[in-house]
Amino acid sequence: MRGLLLTNYYLIYRSFLTYTGLSIVISAVIFYFADPSFYRIIAMLIILLMAMPALEVIKLESKTGYDKHVLTLPISRKNVVQSHYIFYFLIVLSGTILSYGVFSMYSLISKSAVEDIINIVSFGTFIVLFAGALAYPLLYVFGAEKSDGIVLGGGMSGLFVAIALQGAVGYFVEILAASSLPVASSLYVPILYTLFGMVMYIASYFIALSIYRKREF
Repeated sequence: MRGLLLTNYYLIYRSFLTYTGLSIVISAVIFYFADPSFYRIIAMLIILLMAMPALEVIKLESKTGYDKHVLTLPISRKNVVQSHYIFYFLIVLSGTILSYGVFSMYSLISKSAVEDIINIVSFGTFIVLFAGALAYPLLYVFGAEKSDGIVLGGGMSGLFVAIALQGAVGYFVEILAASSLPVASSLYVPILYTLFGMVMYIASYFIALSIYRKREF
């Protein structure tokens, strides 16, 4: 598994570093010109830009023929799918940490504290996790040739689903607020978005695994 993850990284590390730098620059520009209503968009863009190269792994594997070569190695198809999902999750986690760091740094530099940073970042994390959850099964079905449209569609779908879930999140927050859970009320929203995102991502993994096992090369 470690070898597969390293291979994924070396396939996209240049674009990953480029997009990471780009995400910081774009977020700085938006911070300068925009108002707090754009904070969620900033968080989403940082994480999404960092995660986009990870979704390009399958496309690059197809171009180089590695997707066929890897099946000749002493590993299972399950390992291949796991490597894609774990790698993407690690990139999203890195983007989440960077996003939190960017917002914290902005609060220090501007001397204007950004409220509910965890809530803002969790919203972006959910969108990008959902984008991956939608993209991978579709990439296995339609192939790397459709990757650009699939990645774009996954990001837009994640945004719409996140907005649609706000009502459900609010409902569960009310339930949690009425309970006696030893959790700070400010963490209810990020916890719920994280749970929803992880459930969808794990469900996507099993769907993608079923598709990949039946796939003919």
